[in-house]
Formats: sequence, C-alpha cells, structure tokens
Amino acid sequence: MTRPKPIRYDQDTWLVMRNDPVNPKAIIERRRDGAGEEVFFVSRWNVDPGARVLMGTKGSLVEADDFVRYDLPTKRDGRDGPPNGIDGDGVQRRRI
Repeated sequence: MTRPKPIRYDQDTWLVMRNDPVNPKAIIERRRDGAGEEVFFVSRWNVDPGARVLMGTKGSLVEADDFVRYDLPTKRDGRDGPPNGIDGDGVQRRRI
C-alpha cells in the first residue's frame, strides 16, 4: 500500500488521509516559534475546529506525516488485526 502524500490546503495547512478515502485523519499546521523556526502542529481531524485535538508537534512536514497512523483492521472477534488484514492462519479479514 502506498501512503498518500499530505494534501496542501493552503500555504501553512495540510490534510492527511489514511484509511478513510473521504475524511482526513489529521490536519497539519505550520507555525513559527519564538526563534523563527518552523513547527508543525498535528491535530486529529474534526469538521469543527474547536473539537480538534492536538496530537503532537514535529520539526518537519515529513515527520508530522509519519506521525499520523493508520487504523488497524478489526478481526471477526473484535480484536485489532495486523495492518495487512491477514491473520496468522493466512485468511484475509475484512473490516467490520
């Protein structure tokens, strides 16, 4: 699976896509600290800006993108499965 690159929304904002093809997983905002260095704020996506939760800060866009994880597929018994969806018995599991 090829990870999608962040989608540039404006000069200082990127949307990060993961499992969901429609809704972003996170939003990355570039800001400058007191010394003028770039800092990338990674927040959990929500349509309501007031409901977004800061997940962390990173020093580069690449680090910020790498910080956002995929949702793991769920097995039939409700436990999280491996990222490729293949269980130990070699059977492909579908997300519920």
